[in-house]
Amino acid sequence: MKKYSYVLKIEGLNFDRFFNELKKNNIRLFNIKKPNYKTCEFGVSFFNYYKIKKLNLLKNYKTTILKTYNIGFLVGNFLKNIGLYLGGMFAFLTILIISKTTLTINVLGTTNINKEDVVNLLKEIDVKTWKINTIPNETIEQYIKQNLNDVSLVSVAKKGTNLIINIKEKITNSEIVSPICAEYNMIITSINVSQGIAKVKVGDIVKKGDVLVEPKTILTNGEVTELKPIAEIQGDAFITGDIEFKTEEEIFKKTGKKVVWSNYEFNGVKLFSNSPQVKFENYEKSVYNEYIFKNFFLPIKLNRTVFYETEKEVITRNFEENKENLIKQSKELAYSKLPQNAQVLSEETIISNSNKTYFVNTYLKIKVEIKG
Repeated sequence: MKKYSYVLKIEGLNFDRFFNELKKNNIRLFNIKKPNYKTCEFGVSFFNYYKIKKLNLLKNYKTTILKTYNIGFLVGNFLKNIGLYLGGMFAFLTILIISKTTLTINVLGTTNINKEDVVNLLKEIDVKTWKINTIPNETIEQYIKQNLNDVSLVSVAKKGTNLIINIKEKITNSEIVSPICAEYNMIITSINVSQGIAKVKVGDIVKKGDVLVEPKTILTNGEVTELKPIAEIQGDAFITGDIEFKTEEEIFKKTGKKVVWSNYEFNGVKLFSNSPQVKFENYEKSVYNEYIFKNFFLPIKLNRTVFYETEKEVITRNFEENKENLIKQSKELAYSKLPQNAQVLSEETIISNSNKTYFVNTYLKIKVEIKG
């Protein structure tokens, strides 16, 4: 067995100074050769090699490892990949220990019930996160129904390390009184309010969703009551079909080259990560996230970001050659938006252009009637 683990080649000048530093630090070399005045080759043990690196004695030389022997190869390879080995051991032990542990409690389907109240209620029967759950699903369901009055139905499912609580709340009898709102972008031509408070007048321009008539509020026996708004409103609405056409457009096409970033994530903690440098001038990025195990048996997720190299290409198109087809598309789009049985009062198509882009807009004027 050789007394040294590495054969190194160093290139540079003033080797005497290097050897003096080695002698000062009691570092022994083997089989020293000097092919020329700028090159020196020698053998060194594993521990002395890393001592040299720690003392930064090779900073003035170009260093190459020519050969690796014995324990140097094994230990060097281990230290080089120590993060990978330790990470693998940690992941294995973690999976082994907590595969039956409840890591998350997901409460679904609630609107009026506070999710935290449900989680705190479960703690009373020792169902909590970061603890092995031995309580049957039926017992959990029954306990929730008995202690939460607003629950109509509840189902509990265990999927891996996740406990999923699905709740259906009881329906209340209280009636919600809503205002009358605009169903289209429109101009008000007539408004007749029988009950409620008008928020618009004839001639006003309103957008879809704007409040037209609010409920009337009255005081009855000391309690505030809202009366449903009753009104008939008419207006002229405009349905549009908008088409955009660029005569010159830059597009980016994939070249086929790509760089992939990836990492594994366990319950929000990253275990392994690989992020090589992206040297592309132009690229398109896609992100993929997927769980390794089905049904979230263990919350191990693989996250990947793929960078696809692209190159720019300029495309030119002639508007006049496409004009008739664009007008047709604009009209078809506008008519496809018409409400059922709507009467078209007028139709107009307008073409405009700006900065190498043409806009084809078809406007349909229709009569709208809203009752509430």
